[in-house]
Amino acid sequence: MSLRGTVALLLFLACLSQLTFAADSIRGARRKGRRLESRGDKNISVHKGLFKTKSKAQCLWVARGEDNYTMTVTCKRGNEDGFSCKYTAKPATCTEYGSNPLGYWKQIAKSVRRQKKLCADPRALIRAGICKRAPLDAHFKLIETSQEKPPTEKTPTTTNTTRQCTERTDHSEVAKEMCGDSWASLCAFVFTIIQSGDC
Repeated sequence: MSLRGTVALLLFLACLSQLTFAADSIRGARRKGRRLESRGDKNISVHKGLFKTKSKAQCLWVARGEDNYTMTVTCKRGNEDGFSCKYTAKPATCTEYGSNPLGYWKQIAKSVRRQKKLCADPRALIRAGICKRAPLDAHFKLIETSQEKPPTEKTPTTTNTTRQCTERTDHSEVAKEMCGDSWASLCAFVFTIIQSGDC
């Protein structure tokens, strides 16, 4: 290989390593998770995340603190009025938090997303799975909620529009036609089960 070819190859490899380094630093800057904010002489850790509830409300949670964390959850659905609340916890009381803080915050984010009565139930804790044996202070507990009532999960209600059949439909003719003589009794049974609500 000539000197020119060798120099060109070395320049190419140097550029490639610079691009890889730049891509890694961009990924690190975009990484969701924690960042430190400097306020006076304290370093306050901030963790945040976005999620959607089953009722299609867009929610943002932000946890700030040093030892005692306060998590603010704010949800809004479209142009409607939203709701917000605050939770508090002391993650340092969980021994696993000291060895794996990133895992703790990932599990908190997952727990917030899965919370069924978000901002509504003061007994429901937002828990990190790695802190199962930790004191209750390690888990986030509801301390304050906004004036707006958060939407609760809607359960389908039954109305009094059920029809009652006064006459039984004989499915044997249809069963013979659709399934043949050998399977007619089984088909008639299936038709009766399927159409039991409809006359």
